[in-house]
Amino acid sequence: MQMDLLLFIQSFANGFLDMMFIALSFIGDEEFYMAVVPLIFLGVHKQVGVRLGMVLAFSTFANEAMKWFFATPRPIGVEGIRNLYVESAPGYSFPSGHSQGSATFWFYLATQVKRGWFTVCAAVLVLLIMLSRMYLGVHWPIDVLGGLVFGLLAVSAFVWVDAWQKARGLPLWVMVAGAVLVPLGLLLVYQEPDGRKMVGFLIGFGVAYLIEKETVGMRLAKRWTRRILPVLVGVGGVFLLRALLKSVLPEEAPFDMLRYVIIGFWGAWVAPWLFVKVGWYPGKGTQHPS
Repeated sequence: MQMDLLLFIQSFANGFLDMMFIALSFIGDEEFYMAVVPLIFLGVHKQVGVRLGMVLAFSTFANEAMKWFFATPRPIGVEGIRNLYVESAPGYSFPSGHSQGSATFWFYLATQVKRGWFTVCAAVLVLLIMLSRMYLGVHWPIDVLGGLVFGLLAVSAFVWVDAWQKARGLPLWVMVAGAVLVPLGLLLVYQEPDGRKMVGFLIGFGVAYLIEKETVGMRLAKRWTRRILPVLVGVGGVFLLRALLKSVLPEEAPFDMLRYVIIGFWGAWVAPWLFVKVGWYPGKGTQHPS
């Protein structure tokens, strides 16, 4: 039945749909999230940006761990199925990382925007990304459905934990300890390279944000035109660090995890500190005309 559904979807294949679904699938790639999360954090809404980064990293870790556990082969190479954009499909198949990541990203944003039109647009985009993975022949239908379900569960769990934490007003040292110990605890479940990267990001980004909040207190400029340069520097710094650190640090543990600790620390503390220092953004106890 899954084979029949894939063949039916691919029966509509043409050049235009090939390009459209590859573009939609790119919206679920790691590079997209690495650009958009710091863009939101540094240019749209600081608190939403940091929480979005955290829930997405937790969801990605869970996805990689489940793929390793279930070890389901992809439809790539199966006779009769057309495979495109296979470079976006390393490793195992269930659950779909693109489907789970997009569901986590867009539906968490929907919980923050709280507008019906945005929720509808988010749902349509997630469904199109799910369809793209089947059209491209890199996932079975059960993979994308599983990704959707686990993405929704990740959002629900994170929203509940976030509300629980806010209601109790935990002291800073407890939150910092949790930002280190909880991700490290995840390594007991899954210790593969992709898991270590997400653990590194969770530690770097989480600890750095808690420190930044108490010491720097960056606030976004009121005028959106004054946010453009900080966003470009912040996002550019993420990709520059990613490329630079990959070239100078070994690929094996613990250096793969360290790379993402540094990237997270750049986005959540170094960049805000720099922007306050040069006067692009106001900080703790400072005023800014814009």
